[in-house]
Amino acid sequence: EKVEAILGVGIDVYGFDTGIGLPKPTDYRDLPSLWVEGAFPMDVGRLKKRLTRAELVLGPVEKTLPAFLASNPAPVGFIAFDLDYYSSTIQAFKLFEADRTILLPRIYCYFDDILGHIYSDFTGERLAIREFNAAHAMRKISPMYGLKYFLPKPYDQQEWVDMIYLAHFFD
Repeated sequence: EKVEAILGVGIDVYGFDTGIGLPKPTDYRDLPSLWVEGAFPMDVGRLKKRLTRAELVLGPVEKTLPAFLASNPAPVGFIAFDLDYYSSTIQAFKLFEADRTILLPRIYCYFDDILGHIYSDFTGERLAIREFNAAHAMRKISPMYGLKYFLPKPYDQQEWVDMIYLAHFFD
């Protein structure tokens, strides 16, 4: 609401979640040694009572994303990825294959599961990013290198700074 008031631009907010916790890991790329089926269950009723503007979209991303895309939403400008799994992240990246009319030329992205633990370029969100980039000549996902140098203290030293990426749509 504050950003809308400052910029005079309407912002739609959607939250996607299974509503029942994590699905069963597909294979090693989902880091089954770290994540387990049913982790992070949601109290849907309690969350819905707190929502004033955001729309909650419940179900597996591979089933909910096509309906979202078909609804012809306003252009996407930011996505916070907290899917935990490689397999779910790959499914969510189908948004980046959508018609350009619903994608801004650059979309700011936050990836929750890329730092620490046992994350690597061979599992989880990092692997999904690498594979997406290899499969798409004109659409790429890249870290925002040096972002900390453009932020005021104390934000410049916070962990989330290294979790911000940009999806570029060169077509």
